[in-house]
Amino acid sequence: MSSKKTDEAANNLSLKFLLLLFCYFALHVLLRVVVSDSLDYDEAEQALLSQWLLAGYTEQPPLYTWVQYFLFELFGKNVFAVSLWKNTLLFLTYVFVFLSAREILSCPRKATLATASLLLIPQICWESQRDMTHTTLVVFAAAVTLWQTLRCLKSQHIINYVLLGILLSLGIYAKANYNLFVVILFLSLAMQQEGRKVLCSKKIVITVLVAAALTSNYFLWMFNNPDIVFSATHKFKQLETNAYQQGVTSLLSNTFLFLTPLWLFYLLIFPQGYWKNQTQETTFHHRFIRNYFLIFFVVLLVVVLLFKVTYVKDRWLQPLLFMAPVFFFSRIESSRISNRQFRLFFTTATVAALGVYTAFTVRTVASGYTHNFCRLNYPISEMAEALRNDGFENGLIISDNRFLAGNMHFQFPDSTAIVPDYHFEDLVNTSEVSSGIVLWRTDRWPVVPPQLAIFVEKTYNIRLSDFPVKYHEQPYKYGPKETITLAAVQIPIASTKNK
Repeated sequence: MSSKKTDEAANNLSLKFLLLLFCYFALHVLLRVVVSDSLDYDEAEQALLSQWLLAGYTEQPPLYTWVQYFLFELFGKNVFAVSLWKNTLLFLTYVFVFLSAREILSCPRKATLATASLLLIPQICWESQRDMTHTTLVVFAAAVTLWQTLRCLKSQHIINYVLLGILLSLGIYAKANYNLFVVILFLSLAMQQEGRKVLCSKKIVITVLVAAALTSNYFLWMFNNPDIVFSATHKFKQLETNAYQQGVTSLLSNTFLFLTPLWLFYLLIFPQGYWKNQTQETTFHHRFIRNYFLIFFVVLLVVVLLFKVTYVKDRWLQPLLFMAPVFFFSRIESSRISNRQFRLFFTTATVAALGVYTAFTVRTVASGYTHNFCRLNYPISEMAEALRNDGFENGLIISDNRFLAGNMHFQFPDSTAIVPDYHFEDLVNTSEVSSGIVLWRTDRWPVVPPQLAIFVEKTYNIRLSDFPVKYHEQPYKYGPKETITLAAVQIPIASTKNK
């Protein structure tokens, strides 16, 4: 009877926690819609890319854009559709971390604390909420892949292998560093007999075939577009001078910073987790989570040294280190976590969650007092109204800035927006476009940006210097004393495009 009551209490705790998470992210959607109708940088990029449904867009895989495209079709091109997609991913990430943690830790209380720990990792709780797209998707992909891998360990049914193949393809379509997560995950499995049974089963061929079939179209696109796929290799900052030293230092320091302030709250509330491991580590799951982090450092070290990576960005670590809280709580016996410790840590995570709400609101709404404006303060809708008053209703929007182009596409949804860097001008049906408008921010270029002028002349045989420039000055949202100026040149399109 007592066991039954214990199970009921555990289930109630799990349901209440998941409901709290749902409400937390639902409120984030509402907050984002209320605070500003302007898009942030990555959000604007998705508005720009999702004008088309393509096999590939940029160096990033296309899945995030595909889903965003259909959400725009369903809900219209608005901030709600943008925020709904992101917060759905974040909510599901927490859910699958919780489900995996409950499987590994065999304790709903510890699983709750491990999942709540994500609220104490700024890169996950703040940066992902502030303005991230593909990284948000890849962390979800890693979390659900971990959960499905644990299901394969419990039951080697063919359906589980098929689902694993589907999820592997989802991760490949999410972001490139997902592949690194899979390598670490599978090496961790291979270190134990139970894991090798999963990897060496004949059914794993089905997993590979499913993943290959679902991703073949994208790999074909990558093969045909190597210039786009490898366009971001400069982000690794490969240098010859002190490359090894810089890379190792960056890996260690950014791993430490990634887990800050989480490690500090662990130390203050659960100091026992830092000393001798309280558990016996006799289960596969405990050994698995320990091996995962050992292999994590080995693999990352090899990558840094082999490719001479001199700078490891913290966001690259998200799909690799989201399991860190599970590892920490695997070191503590459930019986050694007092009710006071549980309440204190959960309260700390709750305060952090409220802090994210506050920071998200204050950074935009209070910018008139701080004089530190973010992209959500840009008066995009007011600028669009000024352009309408000048006579622009729809057509082709050209800008040197994807933030500006994506936002203006939202304001003129019947128009097509392009930027020179993405080479999407061939997708524009100029026979249906009679006019265009060229936009740029005067705080960066008081006159027409040279590269923008070259692009317009080369592509549409138009010299921007032949047309008048109009300047539109508007106050920032929530900052009426400070202004920003947009420059615009209206041009004809259809009859002048080069053949």
